[in-house]
Amino acid sequence: MVHNIKSVLIGMTEEGVDEPSSALAYGLSMAQQSGAHATIQAASLKVVMGNTFLSNMASNLVASHNRRLRELAAHVAERARGEAAAAGVAASVETPQLAYGQLVDLFIAQARVHDVAVLDAEVATVNADRGLIEALLFESGRPVVVVPPGVDVFKHARVMIAWDASARATRAVNDAMGILQSAASVELLAIGSEKELAHEVPGAELAPHLARHGVNVDVKNIVVGHDGVAETLREQASLIGADLIVMGAFHHSRMREWVLGGVTQSLLEDCKVPLFMSY
Repeated sequence: MVHNIKSVLIGMTEEGVDEPSSALAYGLSMAQQSGAHATIQAASLKVVMGNTFLSNMASNLVASHNRRLRELAAHVAERARGEAAAAGVAASVETPQLAYGQLVDLFIAQARVHDVAVLDAEVATVNADRGLIEALLFESGRPVVVVPPGVDVFKHARVMIAWDASARATRAVNDAMGILQSAASVELLAIGSEKELAHEVPGAELAPHLARHGVNVDVKNIVVGHDGVAETLREQASLIGADLIVMGAFHHSRMREWVLGGVTQSLLEDCKVPLFMSY
């Protein structure tokens, strides 16, 4: 059991696109294994007309679209209630329909009063769901677990830490401490150039700290491959059969805060393993 997780926020947004969601099952599995309460937001995006001179036909089309999204979200909510009850998880289910900005604000406020937020991975970089992931990472002050399609059970027997000794990676490790303590094995993976790794062992100082917390940790230093850091992380996660990757999130420009850094972006676009991320 993960003892430091007592409240899990599960976020799903209905946009009228038939996409599979793993966040609900994964989040409920996490709550069940942790003895946590789950708050399920089965939200729908509301289309708001900006032009008051639109025709009645256009107004009716928008109203019909919003009504259809509300109905779809209500079906998701009903299924969520049933799955939570079947899993024995105490859960509250909400079905807000809000414009995008209001929806993001709601999710941020909710995430701040939960231990972790669970969201579906989103391949498209310009998408409401991707924007929601970024907003929660940068604004909530809480960790976010991004779940790829097809991963429906919270597993943490083998956990990989992507370690670069940064403040963000440090925060991710601290946020994930309960998970790390309950894992059967934790691999602390430091990736760098041959020159960097020749002068220092980035994970060597963190390993004793984790061991004092009862974490079964091994340190591994890897020279970054020709395909870059993200691909090296994917390869190592596959090699050890990682159930979860713990890492800090980055954006690559202070002037463009909402654009995630290259490694983070690449992993969000293509990673078969859930990502436990903090900023």
